[in-house]
Amino acid sequence: MAKQSKKNVHKLVARLGPYWKMEASAVILIPATMALITKANLGWATIISSLPMMLMLGIGALYWRGKLLRLVRSDYDFASLIHAIARIRTPVQILTLIAIISTAFAWIIPGFAVGQPDKICATIAAVLAVLEYINYYHRQLQHFDNVADFQRLLTGKGFRQSQMARDIRAISFNRK
Repeated sequence: MAKQSKKNVHKLVARLGPYWKMEASAVILIPATMALITKANLGWATIISSLPMMLMLGIGALYWRGKLLRLVRSDYDFASLIHAIARIRTPVQILTLIAIISTAFAWIIPGFAVGQPDKICATIAAVLAVLEYINYYHRQLQHFDNVADFQRLLTGKGFRQSQMARDIRAISFNRK
């Protein structure tokens, strides 16, 4: 049994290992790609909308790194990480709302955005911030990396609660 359990943990670590690296690299790569594609013709609309997107990607990186450390180190304080992530939920919501408003202003207020590329990048960043927020704090939206998750989606069972949301609920419940 212990051998099987270690084998399962090893498989899980191998599968989840790239997650935190992917999220952490996206914090830099997405804004850098936007700047490169637009020849840095971006303004406040994109900057404001990118901040919550980058924050959510950073939260994702911290969460998945913590999840891995929890699997491989018995002394890792995963509960403290989850409490910190739970505490910043409201500020993240507020920043995401500001990103949405800023993006709307970019489209409806002349001169708020530098130009069309700024509007498009701001929209992409705001949409990604909302999707990442949902993906981590509510429902798992990502299904392309795990066959079982993808099959669940295809069978019409819908989106399940995200792993981070389950961890927040479980650790908050255990702390009371």
